[in-house]
Amino acid sequence: MRDEESSVISLPLFPLNTVLMPRQLLPLHIFENRYRSLMSDLLALPEPEQRFGIVSILKGAETDKDMPQIAEIGTTAVLRKTQANPDGTFEILVMGGERFDIKSISLSKAPYLIGEIKERKDILTEFDDAIISLARDKCADFMMMMDADNDNVAHDLPANPADLSFLIAGLLPLTPIEQQSILEIDDANLRLRTVMKIINRETILMQEIPSVPTPFLTRVTISPN
Repeated sequence: MRDEESSVISLPLFPLNTVLMPRQLLPLHIFENRYRSLMSDLLALPEPEQRFGIVSILKGAETDKDMPQIAEIGTTAVLRKTQANPDGTFEILVMGGERFDIKSISLSKAPYLIGEIKERKDILTEFDDAIISLARDKCADFMMMMDADNDNVAHDLPANPADLSFLIAGLLPLTPIEQQSILEIDDANLRLRTVMKIINRETILMQEIPSVPTPFLTRVTISPN
């Protein structure tokens, strides 16, 4: 069962046309005034509190003045690196933290969205060691196909099934809809099976149509945390 004792907290929200997976590193260029304000507010906080929520846009655009339609489940983004540019924009690097459910949203407390959120936990389940091992092998093989000269990332794959499932999902060339559907799965074993099916699909495609360009995935940094 999911832990129902998690408390509801306030968290700034950043709607994007992408999905941040837990433990995934994501670089962002911050240029809108409202999110410049968000960065200034975050940097004024103690480092452990420098975090916000990334939520996928279902309808609308990132730069719309009106609130776009967003997913109800997102991921906490923890600031890892921040560079302030002379023009007032920011280059930042965030790491995906925990998933959360949005309980309510305020449009008036700040120039940016503030959500009342609650941590979303995986259901308790028995992990299948054979599935975990197979998933690690398939992911390593796929990453080697993408970049035969770079085998370092494959050696650093996490053994934890929850982290592994989200890591693979973050590396695969998925649409935001596919990413969001995986983010919302609460069973790590089911997530692993889901991403393995996608790896099989992409591997067959690459073998049958080798000339089709594929996103350069393996330069994505894996966080050991």
